[in-house]
Amino acid sequence: MLRILGRNNILISFYTIMTPFDNTHPFHDADLARTLLVLDNYEWIKQQAADIGVSVIPLKGIDLLQTIYSERLDRPVRDIDIFCRCEKDCLRLVERLCQKEYHLAFPFSLYPKVLATKRKVVLLSCNPNKVNIDIHMAFVTKNFFSRTIGSFNEDALHRCTDNCMEATDRWLFLAQHAAFHAFSDRKWIRDLYLLFNTFKPEQQAVLREKARTYGFRRVMLATINCVFMHEESLQKEQFSAFDLSHSERRVLRFVNSFHRPFGRSPIDRLITSYWEFVFIDHRIDRFRMWQQLMFPSSGILTNMYRIRRPIAFWFYYPLNFLISGFSSVFFLIIYLLRS
Repeated sequence: MLRILGRNNILISFYTIMTPFDNTHPFHDADLARTLLVLDNYEWIKQQAADIGVSVIPLKGIDLLQTIYSERLDRPVRDIDIFCRCEKDCLRLVERLCQKEYHLAFPFSLYPKVLATKRKVVLLSCNPNKVNIDIHMAFVTKNFFSRTIGSFNEDALHRCTDNCMEATDRWLFLAQHAAFHAFSDRKWIRDLYLLFNTFKPEQQAVLREKARTYGFRRVMLATINCVFMHEESLQKEQFSAFDLSHSERRVLRFVNSFHRPFGRSPIDRLITSYWEFVFIDHRIDRFRMWQQLMFPSSGILTNMYRIRRPIAFWFYYPLNFLISGFSSVFFLIIYLLRS
């Protein structure tokens, strides 16, 4: 689908999530300017971190700009995601940046219980020449992966070289992020497509083994299915290495039954609230996530409802129990009908 946009009538090709990718697609001048600003800001952040003895690892867009997009820089990036190796380093870097050009997006995010749960701090720029920053303390923070995610975070960090994620770890990290956000941004699919195409057969085998080991098998299957949606020969080639179970086929049917991104209707909102459930490999972990939703910790409840006063917990706990209970039943019905 083609449209004419902008004062210069630049012809932009709009792809949908279902189309094959053209690596030479046109690119906005404004996007390129933003990309260069992001890269400049990242160098400044690295210097600020180095000044206080903190090492950072680039994630997501800024990482991809320095790897698979390093030759052409044609990947839109709006903010910067970085990884700090421990909470102490994160707090030191937050303090440093807040003395300069930033402020906390959510002041309560530094509460010990919230920080331990969320493992992430968002900083907003006070300067138009600076971009917002997300500081992570874990590659993946989903608590329902409790049996395996600690191992993935530790192993992926150990495999980092020159402060850069190993390629198959990067793919799994990006895949879980895209999957849990319902593949709602086509640039994530392009990232995964281009990165996957750089893998040799032995790397694809390593990817499959890591997905099984760390509990990302459903994530990987749904992502491959989405990336190669309209390239049936490639899709069959990728899935030929798997012996799909009945539950995995049901998950793929469910994921394919929705057009993304989701809208704002009550049903769409309900699906997005429970979307993560379908990507959990093990039944016990799905049950653990449901328990966490029904009976959240104070840190999770604070983050869910943006609670600012401790006394409000007495109101939000029963309210959350009722909302989660009824919505769980409705989601289960929809899942059974659509899969």
